[in-house]
Amino acid sequence: MPYYETIHDRVADIREHLLLSDSPHTAFPALRESMPQKDGQPGILTADRNRLMSADFQILLYVYDHSGIEWSVSPFGMRRVQRRLPHRGWYHKHEYVEILYVIDGSFDQLLLGERYHFLQGSFVITDQNCEHSDCIEAVDAAVLFLQIKAEYLDELLRTYPPTDELHRFLLHALYQQKSEQSFLELTYHPVSPENEGTSDTQVLPLLEQIVREDLERQIGYEHIRRGFLIRLLQRLCTDYSPVRHSTRQEGKEKALLYDLERYIRLHDADVTIYELEQVFHYHRNYFNLILRKYRGQTFQKYVQKVRLDHAVHLLKESSLPIRQIALTVGYENTSYFYHIFEERFGVPPQKVRQE
Repeated sequence: MPYYETIHDRVADIREHLLLSDSPHTAFPALRESMPQKDGQPGILTADRNRLMSADFQILLYVYDHSGIEWSVSPFGMRRVQRRLPHRGWYHKHEYVEILYVIDGSFDQLLLGERYHFLQGSFVITDQNCEHSDCIEAVDAAVLFLQIKAEYLDELLRTYPPTDELHRFLLHALYQQKSEQSFLELTYHPVSPENEGTSDTQVLPLLEQIVREDLERQIGYEHIRRGFLIRLLQRLCTDYSPVRHSTRQEGKEKALLYDLERYIRLHDADVTIYELEQVFHYHRNYFNLILRKYRGQTFQKYVQKVRLDHAVHLLKESSLPIRQIALTVGYENTSYFYHIFEERFGVPPQKVRQE
C-alpha cells in the first residue's frame, strides 16, 4: 500500500484514481490489495454495511464529488454510489461514539433539529443518544468518521488521571448526560503559542496513521492504533475548544460550566469575573450561581482551588523556586500563598516538593 504523509494525501490519491471509475479492480490496485478479500477479489460493497459496527473501533472514509459520485472506504471494503443531489440521509443514531472530521470541502448534518454547516478542519463528536442525518450537497468534500464503542473509549480515557483535561472533556460530556441528546463541535485554538498554525502538522498525520492501521490490520495493529488514538484525543483536548450543543437546560448549564472551568484553568494567574463577563456575555452573578450549583464554591474560592492545584503540579514537575511558583499562579504575596497552601493541604509547599 502506498505511504501517505497525511490523510489529505490519501484523499488526493482516491480522487485521482477512484471518483471517475466504476470499479477499483482496475482503477486503484494499491488500495484494492489492502482491502479484505473473498475468493481473491476485494470487498466491493453492494449494501451500506459501513455503518455496522462489530469491533471496538473502525474508520469510515467518505470522498464526495460535486456530481454526486460518492466513494466510501472501510475495513469492510469499498462502495461506490451515484446520488441525486442534494441528498439527505435518514435520521439515525449509533451504538457508538462518532468522531467526524472534515478533511476538505464542507459537510452538513441535521443535529438536534437544526442544520449545521461544518467547514474543513472541523471536528464533531456525537454521542450514542444523538439522532442526526447527513446532508450531501453538490460540493467536492471528504469526511472521516471514527467510530468508537463507548467501553473502548472509556478504556482509552483510563490512560489519564480523572483530573486530566481529556478525561473531563469526554467523560463528562458524553457519558454523564444519557437522558439528553448532545454533540460537541471543536474548533482549533491551541493553548501554547508555539502551536499556533500547526493544526495540520499535528493532527493530519495522526489521522492517516489511524486509517492506515485500521485498513491494513497487520500483526499488532490494535496496539499501534490504540496509541495513535490516545495521541489524537489528547491533541483534541489541548489544542481545540469545544462547544457543547444540548437539548436540555441542565445540559446547557453544564456546557457553560465546562467552558468556565477550562478558561479559568488556562488563565488562573490573572482571571477576573469582569473578564468572564466580556468573554461569555453573562452577568457575574450567573457565574457564581453556576459554580455554587455544581461545585459548591464561589468564583473566588474556585479560582483559589485551581491556582493551588496548579501550584502542586509545578512543585512536583518543575524546579522553579517556590516564590516563582507563587507568582506564576497569581500570588505576589508569598506569605499569603504559604498561608492558604498550608490551610488547604496541611503541609507547606516545600514538603510537597520533597515528597
